[in-house]
Amino acid sequence: MPVQAEGMLLERAKTGDRAAFDLLRKGLEGRVRRFVHRLVGPSSETEDIVQDAFLALYVNLARIDPPGHLRAFLFRIVRNRCYDELRRKGRFECVSLDEGPGSPHSPFRSLADPRPQPDEVVCWSLLFIQVQQAIDHLPEMQRQTLILRCEEGLSYSEIAEVMATDVGTVKFRAHYGRKGLQKMLGPAIVDVLGLQREKKHDRNG
Repeated sequence: MPVQAEGMLLERAKTGDRAAFDLLRKGLEGRVRRFVHRLVGPSSETEDIVQDAFLALYVNLARIDPPGHLRAFLFRIVRNRCYDELRRKGRFECVSLDEGPGSPHSPFRSLADPRPQPDEVVCWSLLFIQVQQAIDHLPEMQRQTLILRCEEGLSYSEIAEVMATDVGTVKFRAHYGRKGLQKMLGPAIVDVLGLQREKKHDRNG
């Protein structure tokens, strides 16, 4: 769902339009569920986390201003709820940003012929899985930064809001996260996926 459409639904939901909120939830629930899975892995608590997140969003609709802060606000709720679950299970651990990533050997030593091939979809799916696995070997704060940036498409300023930090710290984590991925995946794959260089005109920083 386009951000502009989300903003319109948000404004309607603020007036008590439950149908608008339901549409908003329908448009965002897949992203939320995916983010929960990426943070806590397979869990019987996923549904409860998703339900709690949208309940908290509904209760706090009036606090979201401007509407463009909606996704950052929601992902921050989800992130905090995931932390509660990880702490409950004794699995949460803050990892230093200076800790080096793992070093599994990537099976991708070079890029294939860039021309479209019949099995292109399969290849890209396998590549995406490889990147996800590599991201999961990064230090936790770098991992979350790249999940929000590369998988959820949030801007640096939105990520800073989600992670309760400043944009400079987010860029620092993203930079070293990409360096870690480059070591694990090889520069060619990192470059073709756009993980190494950012567009000069990044929306909202």
